[in-house]
Amino acid sequence: MKKIIFFIITILLFVSCKKSSEKINSDGFIIAGSIKNISNNNKVYLKTQENGVITILDSTTIKDDKFEFKGKIEKPIIYGIYIDSIEGAIGIFMENKKITIEAYKDSLASSKVSGSKTNDDYSNFVKQSNLIISKMNVLFPAFQKARAENDADKLKEINKKMQVISDKNTAFTLNYAKQHADSYIGALALHSVIRIPTIEKDTIEKVYNNFSDYVKKGDLAQKTKIFLETVSTKDSIQN
Repeated sequence: MKKIIFFIITILLFVSCKKSSEKINSDGFIIAGSIKNISNNNKVYLKTQENGVITILDSTTIKDDKFEFKGKIEKPIIYGIYIDSIEGAIGIFMENKKITIEAYKDSLASSKVSGSKTNDDYSNFVKQSNLIISKMNVLFPAFQKARAENDADKLKEINKKMQVISDKNTAFTLNYAKQHADSYIGALALHSVIRIPTIEKDTIEKVYNNFSDYVKKGDLAQKTKIFLETVSTKDSIQN
């Protein structure tokens, strides 16, 4: 049960994709943002997090309900936009192209991001995964009842059904990674399942090796590479 819950959390925590190295725009990116009902000169920050450290990459001010950032990325990366006096952040799977943001003051996390195929791919990936995982919702009331009544046989039966659902989601996630070798979300999907005991190290390695050179530059692919270098056998994954 703990493994199931951990897997669900892993999938959902990746804040709300697909670009090959050949399609990266050498001119860099433009983030064109708009937000209503906020004062001019309010500060907006562009940040990223690597190795647990949050770094401010750039800052600007709001003028006539608009703000803009320009730059260039060399690898798949997630940026966050933070606005002074507003709680939360807008997460963006970055690409070297024009990305438009319609920011919502009452809920930055729900802001509309357009122009990033990677963001769209992530949304679709999460939607498909949630369709599988949501089937557990039907089982939770029965699980809670069986636990309250200390019904070991019923708990075992429900856990078995939950495991089947979890296994289906694992299979979907691994298959997504296999089919999206040019996608940062493919790397995200693979990284989310690398510690699941039923997946062989050789399988993980084959999927990783098939990623494009550009995708391999990203943080999640790099973490998977380190994992593969430090884990020698399936037994060590299970432990």
